[in-house]
Amino acid sequence: MSAKAAQENQFEIQQTPQFEVMAAMLDVARNGVPTVAMLKRMIRRLASMGYNELWLYLEDLFEIPEEPYFGRERGRYSQTELHEVALYGDQFGVKIVPAVQTLAHVHNALKWDAHNAVKDTDDTLLVGAPATKTFLTHLLKAASAPFTTNKIHIGMDEAYQLGRGRYLDQNGFTDQTTLILDQLKLVVSLTQELGLKPYMWSDLWFTFASPKNEMYDPDVHFDADFKASLPPVGQVYWDYYHEDEQTYRDRFAQHFELSDDVVFAGGIWTWSALAPDQSKMLATVKAGLDAAKASGVRQVVATMWFDDGAEVPLSASWYGLQAFAAYQFHDQVTSATIDDEYALTQGEAPDFYKVLDQFDNFTAGVNVDADNVSKIVLYEDLLVQKYRQNLQAIDLEGRYQTLVATLGKLTVRPENRLTLTFYRQLAKTVLMKGRALTAVAQLQATTANDATAEAAVTAIATYQRELTALTGQFRAIWHQQRRGNGYEVIDVRLGGQLARCATVTWRIQEWQAGRDDLAELQEPLLPMDKFNNGVVGHGLYKQIVSACDLSF
Repeated sequence: MSAKAAQENQFEIQQTPQFEVMAAMLDVARNGVPTVAMLKRMIRRLASMGYNELWLYLEDLFEIPEEPYFGRERGRYSQTELHEVALYGDQFGVKIVPAVQTLAHVHNALKWDAHNAVKDTDDTLLVGAPATKTFLTHLLKAASAPFTTNKIHIGMDEAYQLGRGRYLDQNGFTDQTTLILDQLKLVVSLTQELGLKPYMWSDLWFTFASPKNEMYDPDVHFDADFKASLPPVGQVYWDYYHEDEQTYRDRFAQHFELSDDVVFAGGIWTWSALAPDQSKMLATVKAGLDAAKASGVRQVVATMWFDDGAEVPLSASWYGLQAFAAYQFHDQVTSATIDDEYALTQGEAPDFYKVLDQFDNFTAGVNVDADNVSKIVLYEDLLVQKYRQNLQAIDLEGRYQTLVATLGKLTVRPENRLTLTFYRQLAKTVLMKGRALTAVAQLQATTANDATAEAAVTAIATYQRELTALTGQFRAIWHQQRRGNGYEVIDVRLGGQLARCATVTWRIQEWQAGRDDLAELQEPLLPMDKFNNGVVGHGLYKQIVSACDLSF
């Protein structure tokens, strides 16, 4: 089709949609809040790919007039802004749907003393409290008012501490299934008063019913009486992790025991790393969507989460969104299908976006364990090298030399050039950081050797220059797409690395003068044992940067 577009000014393509609803879910609550202009850009992109809904995962990122601390200083959207976005989406046939939380994942609201009356644990609402009903009344009204649809997602996932905090102190032990059912009945009654059609995440029904406390336990089943006891709410099955189709088919069968209205949410893998995990995305999307078709699921959602600081640019998600969309219009989807449709709908070759997988994927196929090598190397401490043994399993130098060269040859459409520039600078920075880590580690085997010390100082200085350049690129790409709120976290992370360059250089010079023993380098070499099931490992910033607590 892309070839036809290059040769012909006008042509017609007829395709039959496989699903009634193909939605994207955009996480705006994990530190990075897209500007209204970026949301509009996202809507245009989604419309060109064939999406007909955009779910905004909001948490506390919207204005509640009665709750002034809700979303305070986090870049929340006003009611006027959300209405503007909703009307804009309608122009392109993309319905904007609010997605909120009405049970857990509310820690950003509950950290304010103003919300103490509705707090069970740091992350979970207090079920049964009159104040909670009032709070939810305000929340649901404000969450639905700006939009032109009656559809709403009410969350209710991962509430593992439900009833284990103040609720336990005040009421004693209560079974968690009872508590979530009580909360759901309240929330659904409030949505009914507002004329809304609610959907929820389905995972806790399985977790609470499982003797192993296992999410989506394959041995859990629900009888007709339990299904009938649930208030009218759609069940959204989220699963971004399996590469085999049969697992999804089995889970869909279990979900239809809960509800006739089952939605599938797959993942674009934009989270907890510096670049999207494209191989994992392609494998899980294929398995999940093929199973959804075979199981009679009529609504599917491509989730774009941005856990751990929203370090992945929004514009890095374009290829994943197109890959997901391909299953809407084709019975059989191949990599060529996705690439051809991407070129047709987006006006650029997909090569750059596919290369992003090389930042972290050091396997021969799929990065199943979501190793985030580039993030590990970027935030690994120069002296306290927790991943040193893990990184010995890969050829970081060779991979990143090739990656820098490859990114220097690729092109994208003008509005995405900053994204390409950012990732090329990231590759250069990680390459130089890897060299600096190696140079510093070599000091362990020598005693105040001037040549070794000077090599380490030089490597750190080179890394520092590239990191300074990356800081400028990071700042530019963030503020091109997101509000300023949250970038202070990125400044702390990158600025901390720059400060460590200065400190470690000084420490090496002190070591040369005989006033420092660089004791950190004498720690026994052990593998990093957290999330270490992949080739190198997968770490969040706080797990990588130090073995000490960032705040306690």
